[in-house]
Amino acid sequence: MSPEVVRLEKHPASTPMTVFTSSRAGEPLGTIGIPCRDHINARTVMSLLTTDLRFAIEQQKTIPIVVLQGNALPWQRNELVNRMQGDWLLFIDDDMTWQPDAIARLVATQQEHDLDIVSGLCFRRVRPFHPTMYMREQPDEGLYAFREKWEEGEIVEVDATGMAFCLIHKRVFEMIADGPIPPFEERMAIGGPPPLFFHWYGTVGEDLDFCQTARKAGAKIWVDTSIQIGHVGEIEIGMNEYLHAMASRDVATVAAWREQNDKLGLPTMTAEEARERLGWQ
Repeated sequence: MSPEVVRLEKHPASTPMTVFTSSRAGEPLGTIGIPCRDHINARTVMSLLTTDLRFAIEQQKTIPIVVLQGNALPWQRNELVNRMQGDWLLFIDDDMTWQPDAIARLVATQQEHDLDIVSGLCFRRVRPFHPTMYMREQPDEGLYAFREKWEEGEIVEVDATGMAFCLIHKRVFEMIADGPIPPFEERMAIGGPPPLFFHWYGTVGEDLDFCQTARKAGAKIWVDTSIQIGHVGEIEIGMNEYLHAMASRDVATVAAWREQNDKLGLPTMTAEEARERLGWQ
């Protein structure tokens, strides 16, 4: 196989987006799509770097990775659908973590059971940290509730799930569009705004709205509870975090800050002072 090729493209649509694509020569098995805003969490990067994709190599196929930086999540997801190659699109959010074999296992679950949409087991970042397994009394109306119990390793059918670590087969988009999707090369040649599969409606996120649309089109949604995904939250910044940052500054950095602070008549904290306040010996 040829070395990895990375392309950086400016998106042509009015919403500012930057597209990073990573691909290798060969027939695509599916596509990994990562929407992000300003950055991807370091733990997410490490999960991606340690992911085992040998299952694709064994099938003599590739898995392109598309990272789309922007500030309009529904539009980003639509563009990721537009750039999908192969039989499926795996959405991974920029604040998720997973085991090296998680993608291989999710793909295997999809292929073994021929599922339309299947997600790993993800959790919300707000207490009480419910799993993103949403259920309704009526699938097309009413508020969502959470499924709180399941058998260990069970593949659970749900009314909706998040897109945090979610594999969607190409046929789902064709079901919604009521027709086949043009080949990838043709989609790229056309340019312009992508088809609108994802929308944002007030308190209903683009993920739940998409799931409702997919179910109306005849698709079924599942969660593989054996594939447990981490959701990275923002840390609380306080005095302790500040002192740790100060304690890690090198001599040159402290000198540069002291030069600036002296001009303003301000004191400068040294690394030694920070360590003393932290109680480090």
